[in-house]
Amino acid sequence: MRPTLARRLLAALATAALAVGVTAGCGDDGDRSSAAEGKIINVFSGANAGFVPNFNPFSQNSVAGTMSVLYESLLYFNAARADDVQPQLATGYEFADDGRRLNLTIREGVKWSDGTPFSAEDVAFTFNLIRDNPKINQSGLPIVEAVATDPTHASITFSQGVYTQLNLIAGRTWIVPKHLWTTIPDPSAFTNEKPVGTGAFTLASFSQQNYVFERNPNYWETGKPKIKGMRFHQFASADSAIAALAAGQLDWAGSFIADIDKQYVSKDPEHNKYINESQLYLTNLIPNLERAPFDSAAVRKAISLALDRDQLIRLAFSGYGKEASPAQLPRPLWDDYIKPEYRDRKLEFDPARAEQTLQQDGWAKGADGIYAKAGRRLSFTVKVVQGYNDYISALQIMTQSLKSVGIELKTQEISFTAFSTDQQTGDFDVIMTNLYSEGTPYSWYSRAFSTARTAPLGQQAGSNYGRFRNAAVDAALLAMETTPPEAKDAIREQLFKIQDVIMEELPYIPIQQSSSLIEYRTENLGNFPTEQNHYALTTPYNGPDMGIVAKNLTPAG
Repeated sequence: MRPTLARRLLAALATAALAVGVTAGCGDDGDRSSAAEGKIINVFSGANAGFVPNFNPFSQNSVAGTMSVLYESLLYFNAARADDVQPQLATGYEFADDGRRLNLTIREGVKWSDGTPFSAEDVAFTFNLIRDNPKINQSGLPIVEAVATDPTHASITFSQGVYTQLNLIAGRTWIVPKHLWTTIPDPSAFTNEKPVGTGAFTLASFSQQNYVFERNPNYWETGKPKIKGMRFHQFASADSAIAALAAGQLDWAGSFIADIDKQYVSKDPEHNKYINESQLYLTNLIPNLERAPFDSAAVRKAISLALDRDQLIRLAFSGYGKEASPAQLPRPLWDDYIKPEYRDRKLEFDPARAEQTLQQDGWAKGADGIYAKAGRRLSFTVKVVQGYNDYISALQIMTQSLKSVGIELKTQEISFTAFSTDQQTGDFDVIMTNLYSEGTPYSWYSRAFSTARTAPLGQQAGSNYGRFRNAAVDAALLAMETTPPEAKDAIREQLFKIQDVIMEELPYIPIQQSSSLIEYRTENLGNFPTEQNHYALTTPYNGPDMGIVAKNLTPAG
């Protein structure tokens, strides 16, 4: 059976996962004198207001660290490495019934932080809880029933094949204790102020200014975590957080710092380090494809041809971004899933050809220097969130570039709340935002281009905000949904079909492969992920990677 490969892979990884990070530490558990052994490290996850106690792993408003630090998933999908899947609360899995059933082997010897034994009953309970409470089924999992066949085996049945949703099911579903959650009347409204999880840390204290997680002495992974705990801080402004970081008052943060080498590294070159996680987001201009003139591929292509990405990345994004692939997958992470003829394809900068493209589509330049067609000037407004200064700077540069080829761009800055509403309902000409995924090439394309993820204008779209619809793309996505994850050649074949459409239609206009700067200090700590040892994303705000990093940090030595 093909799923046996996945089981063998996880069995091999189980041993390796226990060793992640150990080699970078100093000494063994009996010989650790570093200050970090008793140190609560200081973390900034981006909070700019007082904390509100919410440790519900099913809530979008839970505080940072709830997912993966306190509560764990069955498997870990490393977003920093393609096809890197590691065991967590499950040590193996297999699909059956054409992907409509997922059988799981559950790790033995795990305890909840209150000392109660963890078992497959907790896993089955969690998935049935999600099934019975649509408000917490944020991934829309088509769960029919979950059962525990014995203490170390669980089986989940779905109403359709779910091969492509394995990451959501096993990597982004946080298992909760049956013995405590059976009495919760509304799990979507529960703030869970006394959390009990299986994670490497437990809640020690909480206030509006900060909260503290401390080491779980009963954690299932022997010898982890090695640090005492983490204190999460909030700052009123990004400048305050950056000042604290530069002063050595934070050990781990994720803040954009212009000229980071001067403003941060130079303050303590020996200990102030950073990594640019550039595989998380793709910044795009997302045109509303149901509004003229963006229903014309010629217009979209002309806009793209008029943009100098090197200039935009250098001036607006401080040189941290990377050139985006027109195939709309992050490189080099997913190079193996990009059609060879597109893998090194560049987004062209050719203003002369931009104008030729418009002219061939029937546009003529007016007396004001702006192209027009059938009485309509080629003028549009880009909505952007107030305070997104790098985006706003980029749009100012684009305004001049487009004006030089006869296209008028205007910028409208609005609040985040208004932006979120408008992008979902389609109330825009163009928006500037990031594409992202749940960690697979399928997810990148499904979120951005699936007809199922969009909606008519005026209704809320799930994630396909540009209202792109294409039968060939939908067919390829459907084919992948019924393809086992280990059948990589068959998956590539379908991805290549989607890329053919994207290259021809250019539904969205890529700007850059975005940067995400993560800062950390090595004075007391070791074993942060690096480019050479990218065992997880270093982000101090995302689960599941945050929990993987936290439990693998070691005292410096």
